[in-house]
Amino acid sequence: MKTFNAFILFFCTALSAQISVVHQIQPEAAAPGDSVTAWVEFTGVDSLKQVLIIPREYAYDIDEPFPLQRDTTSTKERWIIQVQVPYETPYGAVNLEIRAIDKNDREIVIEEYKDQQFGKAGLMKFEVR
Repeated sequence: MKTFNAFILFFCTALSAQISVVHQIQPEAAAPGDSVTAWVEFTGVDSLKQVLIIPREYAYDIDEPFPLQRDTTSTKERWIIQVQVPYETPYGAVNLEIRAIDKNDREIVIEEYKDQQFGKAGLMKFEVR
């Protein structure tokens, strides 16, 4: 009976575990040509295959989304990118949607971002000034 109860407790805990994401972009506003660093860290998921940042306002104008690299210095599911703001980027606010793909080629969907078009794992705000 104790084994069964332990199994039920484990099963319920596993069901209630949720995927969450924290992210940061520094600086939060930059000029074309400036260097920007962003990182995204997931909990509740492991073995991600790919993480991308897609500028919502320019998704159809860019050749490829911005791929992040796994942070090999972290024990967590942390991904990072350092990039220059493209010179041709217009001034103004930019919404950067986060897309994450797991090892089984399934997109990670976080409830509050499920209605986004290009990435359903998060959203970062950025300003080109």
